[in-house]
Amino acid sequence: MVFIARQSGAILAIMSEPQHKPRVQRRAWAESPWFWVMIFSAAGVLLLLAFSAKYAARQRRLEMQYYARQEITRRQVEGTAQPAGAEGEAKPPLPGELIIPIWPLVSLFTAGGAIAAAMAWRATRRPLAAAVEREKGAEP
Repeated sequence: MVFIARQSGAILAIMSEPQHKPRVQRRAWAESPWFWVMIFSAAGVLLLLAFSAKYAARQRRLEMQYYARQEITRRQVEGTAQPAGAEGEAKPPLPGELIIPIWPLVSLFTAGGAIAAAMAWRATRRPLAAAVEREKGAEP
């Protein structure tokens, strides 16, 4: 419904209702802190996977040094002195077995990224759902 009024030579159009309903603005994904947690988690997973071969080689060397020190300590405690370079009774670990593997970090970052993605999706959908509920309650 439109009302027209005249005031000091100018015609004013006064509308009782807007012609169109305002659009509900969704928040951008980049505005959510969960989005950034998701991005950094994904970057962490990619970096861990990219450097896993180097990590495994270095960790294997460190663990071999650890096993050697354990064997030396065992020989000293037992009092069985063997010449340097003699083989001990302890067998070296298998190539794929590490005391400290990298997979727990990868799974932690993956789970964190999945949770952050769900929370970011929820955060961007919530304003829209709240606006729809308001409109339903406002309509007669």
